[in-house]
Amino acid sequence: METTPAPWESRVHRTVVGGQWVALTVGIFSSLVAAGGSAVSLLAIAFAAGYVIASTLISESRFRMRFGAESIALTGAISVLVALTLTGGAGSPYLLLSMGPPVFATLYSGFRAGVTTGALSGSLLVLVTLAQGQPIIEVAPAMALYLIFVLLVGVIRRLLDDIHLQATTLAHEKESATLRLERLEETHIALLKLSEDVSTGRLNATEVGADTLDTILERFPGSAGKLAVQGEGGLVVLAARGIPQENGHVYDLPLSTSDSEVGNLELTTSEPMSTSQLAEVAAIIRPVSVAFANLQLLQDIVGSAVAEERTRLAREMHDEIGPSLASLGLALDMTAMQQTDNPEIASDLQVLRSNVTKLVEDVRASVADLRNAPGPTLTARILQSTSELEGDPQVVIDLDERRPPRPAQIGDLTSIVTEAARNAHAHSKASMIVVSGQVDRTYGRCSVVDDGVGFDPAHEPEGHFGLTGMRERAAKIGATIKFDSKPGVGTAVTVEWGPR
Repeated sequence: METTPAPWESRVHRTVVGGQWVALTVGIFSSLVAAGGSAVSLLAIAFAAGYVIASTLISESRFRMRFGAESIALTGAISVLVALTLTGGAGSPYLLLSMGPPVFATLYSGFRAGVTTGALSGSLLVLVTLAQGQPIIEVAPAMALYLIFVLLVGVIRRLLDDIHLQATTLAHEKESATLRLERLEETHIALLKLSEDVSTGRLNATEVGADTLDTILERFPGSAGKLAVQGEGGLVVLAARGIPQENGHVYDLPLSTSDSEVGNLELTTSEPMSTSQLAEVAAIIRPVSVAFANLQLLQDIVGSAVAEERTRLAREMHDEIGPSLASLGLALDMTAMQQTDNPEIASDLQVLRSNVTKLVEDVRASVADLRNAPGPTLTARILQSTSELEGDPQVVIDLDERRPPRPAQIGDLTSIVTEAARNAHAHSKASMIVVSGQVDRTYGRCSVVDDGVGFDPAHEPEGHFGLTGMRERAAKIGATIKFDSKPGVGTAVTVEWGPR
């Protein structure tokens, strides 16, 4: 098993190898000067040079393998000891070269392995010295050198390890600090968007949810998301974006504060998200969770007062403004009847009468809006109604809903879109049905598109009144509806209302 190398090991390894070559060169020169080219000196040169060449050619990875440095050091110690024995024992010119094996053992296996190798080399040298009849004191310098080199390399190794550990720790801390700064920047951007919404008067749950979902999906192209908050009857979907892939990776991320859970974000991605990416999304939704919690608290505080004020305004508009406009319309009718001799004036009065009629209709719609308390968004209503459709094809909701439609319209719009989706689900034989479009209070455009068998809109089957019902509902709220379909191509049902 190979251990992970530290950056400094290669440099120290090359230094030790270079030192061995210097010691070998000095030993060979001294041996040749002292003994000439005798067979014994040449044999000693062969053993010493063989060890140095081998330790140079062996790759560093072999030293790092389990017991690699120990086995190489042991083999080297024996080879050098043979050279020492052949050239005078403790007084051999190769004595300095014998420091290499303990140094390698210390470098790669630690202080204990270096001491063990040095003790082994020293013990063998003592035996050789005694066998040659030399006094034991001759070995003392060599033993001192072994100890000094092992201690020196051990201390250097410990210092370099500490430096490497500190550098690694600092690098990790830098990376962590960089990530924290990036998350703080993302949180700052999210807070800036919230502050812009406050300054422009657009701080409502639907706007915040749509902006948040757009921000997240911009960072992860090809993803789909659905953001919901807790309402009185459970989760209410504020925004849904993108078409989730069939085999995508789904992540359910909670929207929570320190003391409550306010909703959740369902994110579907084509590739698995890393821990850092999930942390990035969490950093984006953290301030949004606080905003939702504050919005819910504000709604709880002012809800009853707002409801009472809406009822009072509706009553005043119905009881005061409505009759006044009706009286004005009647007066215009009477005046127009008296202007039979003045066609131009009668025509102008008729135009005014038409405007008053339209104004009366607007007042009635406003009264209906005030009488109907705001409920779930159009996205939430469609999701709830289409969730009852079981089996294939899959129904995907991809609506950009900035503000829900007026309460007087949202019920009929939900019915139109739901009926279109149900028809497609039951009859289209499509692989997927997509509900998409843009909604912003008084204006909206929703399309229900499938890739199924299609039909001929000019020939509605007898006994089926789905298309007729959708047309009637659209006319009731002043919307237009269009059916685009051809047999074998698919169908698109589009409903549009209000001025842009």
